[in-house]
Amino acid sequence: MTDCSFQLLLPYLQNRGESTLLIADENLLASISSLANNPDLQVISNRFDVIQACNSNGINGFFSDFDFSPLQDHPPTTIAYRISKERPVVHHVINQAFRILEPGGRLILSGEKGDGIKNTVKAAAKLFGAATTAIKNGNSYFAEIHKQMESPVSKWLDDKDYNNLREIGQLQDKPVLSKPGTFGWNKFDKGSEFLIEQASCYLNTKQLSNVSLLDLGCGYGYITLKTAHWDFVTERFATDNNAVALLCLNNNAEHWGIDLNLSAGDCASHIDKTFDLILCNPPFHQGFDTDSSLTRKFLSQTHRLLKPDGEALFVVNQFIPLEKLAKDQFRGIDILGDNGSFKVIALRKRAD
Repeated sequence: MTDCSFQLLLPYLQNRGESTLLIADENLLASISSLANNPDLQVISNRFDVIQACNSNGINGFFSDFDFSPLQDHPPTTIAYRISKERPVVHHVINQAFRILEPGGRLILSGEKGDGIKNTVKAAAKLFGAATTAIKNGNSYFAEIHKQMESPVSKWLDDKDYNNLREIGQLQDKPVLSKPGTFGWNKFDKGSEFLIEQASCYLNTKQLSNVSLLDLGCGYGYITLKTAHWDFVTERFATDNNAVALLCLNNNAEHWGIDLNLSAGDCASHIDKTFDLILCNPPFHQGFDTDSSLTRKFLSQTHRLLKPDGEALFVVNQFIPLEKLAKDQFRGIDILGDNGSFKVIALRKRAD
């Protein structure tokens, strides 16, 4: 379903003859098809699936951690942004928009009240030196903010030092690096902790060797890092849809000296090998929506990626009916642990 706040951006995005840049996160995946074949539109997204959708619809897209530098020499005249959930990301994007736009260029913002759009517009207008307020349209708001010739910039919007990785804790006496822009960036996820706890106990009962392991939806790398000492793993892969996650895990793997095959992909759709073991803490929402389709997608891909005698260990919130959703594709479905908040489930694939 197309986001209502995104609809407010459409007149700007479908305007041919004017160089326009759309900043798109996961929330806009379903909306990309409405922008097909506009040669004057470019998209920057930190989501691999969004850029794939752009390519499929004839739109020029850049997959990055909201890096505007590819457009430095030929800046757009308009930047449109349906603001994201995470405040440091929003502030980073607005700061980058100010840096790249020439005087007279415009930033179009939209969002809902609960997203903080009114305060965001107020802060952006101050940065741009413009007297602009958010305009209400239904349950959404939008604003058109022009960069003034001499904007009175006294302070950038606080993006929590967005561009730089920082240590968020230690595992096995080694630092873990992360940054805003990826899920749970500043903490060790409780679900992933429970998965590793249960997986360690379960796998210790088996005589394992020469195991190929996939961390499916790796994030900044908690699961990969926690399994780095598993000496029965001889081949290690990790993948994620998010550019920030890949940046973080790549740095973590280098600091830890982990030999890792790391790649961008939409739920591992780009991987054509199979694995003995898959570990996964899947997201349970797509953008602003929550439904079972994303869980089904992870299960389908897991079935494809598992070797015939392989196993996948999932951790999910209590309210996710993973057992029910998995029964058509997996012959073995066992709950390894349940702590009242999360459950860890082992899956063995059903023969094709």
